[in-house]
Amino acid sequence: MTTETLPARSAAAVPPKVRDARRKALGSMRSPSQMKIICIDITNKCDLGCSNCTRLLVNQDEHWDMSPENFRLAVQSLKDYPGTIAIIGGNPCMHPKFAELCKIFAEEIPNKEQRGLWTNNVFKHAELSKETFGVFNLNPHNSKRGVASLEPLKQLGLYYEGHSDHSSLLAAIQDLYEPVEMWERIGRCDVNQFWSASIVQIHGQLKAYFCEVAASFDLARGGNNGMEVTPGWWKLPMKAFEAQVDRFCVFRRATLTP
Repeated sequence: MTTETLPARSAAAVPPKVRDARRKALGSMRSPSQMKIICIDITNKCDLGCSNCTRLLVNQDEHWDMSPENFRLAVQSLKDYPGTIAIIGGNPCMHPKFAELCKIFAEEIPNKEQRGLWTNNVFKHAELSKETFGVFNLNPHNSKRGVASLEPLKQLGLYYEGHSDHSSLLAAIQDLYEPVEMWERIGRCDVNQFWSASIVQIHGQLKAYFCEVAASFDLARGGNNGMEVTPGWWKLPMKAFEAQVDRFCVFRRATLTP
């Protein structure tokens, strides 16, 4: 752990076995450049109110929308990234300037197959979504409105039926396991291994996180612990994100991968 996250103990006071377990965990975690998807979180507005949403929307005090100017900068910061760049929320289709963002997306990322949409309901934007995006992650969460809305798109990408299951995000892993096992589990966290890094807007400024759930927690806690979004930030090694790991993986959520 870093001294930043150990107010009561110095880093030197951490037992060698724990320091070694933390080092191995960081070494086994994926950095953003190793991920197949990086998300841009453009709004926390959503037409649903799921209590266990990994976006922690019900824990955020105010609604916000990423500005078109910041969205363009976020996309530009991912220049040369070879994977999918996906817009998420909340429900991104509820952004009041969704059409404008789609235009910017197409201008900055000419390859349609790199542009992704993660949504539970497209509302009036079905045709625009077809034109703009080449990758879809569609999950109506059993909402009849969402199911009807996504019908025209369900054959174009991943479509989830039924309920979504995941670990308890609000249980701190440090309260469940001894430190060495805790770090072993963090090192093989399924969120890090299979989900995505994320860019969000906090107080009007763009911030980058190695993990989309870490970004959710910072938004929900009113924090501002993301990395400054500059061109090529996603190329940085996992070592550059270790303060985020210490802050969010240990104290904020449980990594319950067996």
